Amino acid sequence: MLSGEVRRYAHPHKQLSKAFCAQCGETLFGTNRLGMRVVPNSIVARAAGGTLPADWQPAMHLFYRYRLIDVVDTLTKYLEGWDGPEHQ
Repeated sequence: MLSGEVRRYAHPHKQLSKAFCAQCGETLFGTNRLGMRVVPNSIVARAAGGTLPADWQPAMHLFYRYRLIDVVDTLTKYLEGWDGPEHQ
């Protein structure tokens, strides 16, 4: 059972925000500059018994220019949004 107050943080310079649990600090979802809600895969997997359902598997990487680590997979990696250039 999840419980706790939901708080929001809006980045002061970028068009993004996140909602998180005030009690434990876990991110519940984010909202990117396109207005899309982004839910961490870990939350979906936990709710589904520990495995990410096939319908929730990632289809692409967005904003790859700002990645923290290189991701080795076959998914398309867009440097910005899906309408921008791809990582080569």
